[in-house]
Amino acid sequence: MRSTLRTGMTLTVIALLFLAFNLAWIVKLPNIRWDFSQQKIHSLSSPARQLLASVSSPLDLYYFNAHNTPKRSYALQRYAKRIEDLLREYEKAADGMINLHVIDPKPFSEDAYKAGLFGLDDEMGFLGLIGTQAGHGAQRIESFSLDREPLLEYEISHLIFKLQHPEPPVIGLLSGLAMQDTSSQLLKELQQHFDVANLETTTDNVPEHIQTLMVVHPKALPERALYAIEQFVLRGGRLMMFIDPLSEQDLPVSATNSRLDALLAAWGIEMPADKLLIDNLYAIPQTPDARKVGVQHPARLKLPRKAMNAHDISTWKLDTVVVSSSGALSRRQKVRTTFTPLLQSSSQSALLETDRFTSATTLSSLLDEASGPGQSHVIAARIEGPAYSAFADGLAGQPAGLQKATQIHVVVVADTDLLTDQVGRLASDSNTLFVLNTLDNLSAADTLASIRPRAAPDSSISVLGQMRAAAARAYDEQATQLHKRLQRTEREWQRMNPQELALGTEAVDTGSTLQALNKERLRLPMELQALKVKTYAHVHRIEQAIKLVLTLAMPLTLCVVAWLMLLRQRRRLRHGPVFY
Repeated sequence: MRSTLRTGMTLTVIALLFLAFNLAWIVKLPNIRWDFSQQKIHSLSSPARQLLASVSSPLDLYYFNAHNTPKRSYALQRYAKRIEDLLREYEKAADGMINLHVIDPKPFSEDAYKAGLFGLDDEMGFLGLIGTQAGHGAQRIESFSLDREPLLEYEISHLIFKLQHPEPPVIGLLSGLAMQDTSSQLLKELQQHFDVANLETTTDNVPEHIQTLMVVHPKALPERALYAIEQFVLRGGRLMMFIDPLSEQDLPVSATNSRLDALLAAWGIEMPADKLLIDNLYAIPQTPDARKVGVQHPARLKLPRKAMNAHDISTWKLDTVVVSSSGALSRRQKVRTTFTPLLQSSSQSALLETDRFTSATTLSSLLDEASGPGQSHVIAARIEGPAYSAFADGLAGQPAGLQKATQIHVVVVADTDLLTDQVGRLASDSNTLFVLNTLDNLSAADTLASIRPRAAPDSSISVLGQMRAAAARAYDEQATQLHKRLQRTEREWQRMNPQELALGTEAVDTGSTLQALNKERLRLPMELQALKVKTYAHVHRIEQAIKLVLTLAMPLTLCVVAWLMLLRQRRRLRHGPVFY
């Protein structure tokens, strides 16, 4: 009896000690987490932690995540959970300066009303973030998107930075074109988001308070202005520059400033000054007459998302960008600067002499210039790294300035016409957003600008994905000539059979030439479809085999398990005990 009592008291004391330990000491144990992902996407980067260390007043973050919406895919549900986990990392790293509120807005609830009031997007169920700070306006991310998953840390950090620094950054504008008449919409947006300081074309120095500069059409600027731009970059200023082999706002073509080529070379890039880019795949149809089918403008290109660098801040929230008579950038050999493409043409593009474009009587006469398969060309690029001065002796009457820099930050766009209202309307304000994104990133503090995109864990291309990409490339290469023949046939058919107003029934032209064109118009799409089926046939066979295996795997497994259980049961009955 005494032994039983002693055992019971011992167990009671152990239980009380365990409870006391949990109440008093468990909260003091360190919360240790290990991030085994390749790019550490579940942990905050060093620049993000530096940004949080600079937070001087408390912030409130309201994360709206509608969990049970039927519109949302499983992948988006997982992404929503990852966003919440990352926000908790922000809250933890901020050491009490960030208060996170996770809200699941039910339909027609007060939370849903508040989310809509702050402008959050409900297309796929609320999945957005609102940040507030006492005495300042609110900031929001209206909707998180899987397409922008590599930019997730930058998106959240950008919102926190804007809450701490709501004042607009100063942007210097130096233009060799009269933008007031042709780019009024862009100028209006620039003035709304930035404190724009207009610089005269005769300037010989960029003021010290300007840390970010936007230069348009520098070949129309005097040499002193180019020297001021270079010295600004060498002393650490951030630059976004728009150059163009053929600016449609500057016809007839003016002579290129030779110093501009030397300046680009000092940054490790080059652009042929007498060649513009044409592209059969991305060319925009132009309709000169409402009664006629439009022909493609070979030098006016509508770049889709796949033509952009999706992992760069410049293309944040962009789907299309339209350029017109743009040039092509390339990296010079044996340079130390990094060259990161932002916008590119398709593989069905080519460089055309500017004289050919200006002297062409019709746009259709230029469509066959882009002979394929060709190669893609870079339209916009980010340049970073060490650079030297193109003005080794300075300017006449001035001593030599800075001769080199260990790190420059420059974004060069080989087109000026994308800034115009006429071209911008074709892109639904995406051109303006491209400019705003880039300038906002260049003008941001180093802690924010240093946050680099990080790929998601499942973003690596699978073997099947590589096979699909290879099949797509093979199809594009083989289908180029067929597409050209179809375009030529369509133009010839439109020329011989112009659309006119018809009254009741109308006669059919049975001429041999027109009949041949009709046959060609029907045959070529069939050939393209047959080529596509043939090119993707091996990929489709593998996909069907994988689907068959995945479909039959579970039933076959269950059948095997049931069969084994049946055999075991029969064996037990055969060798079991016999009762009399």
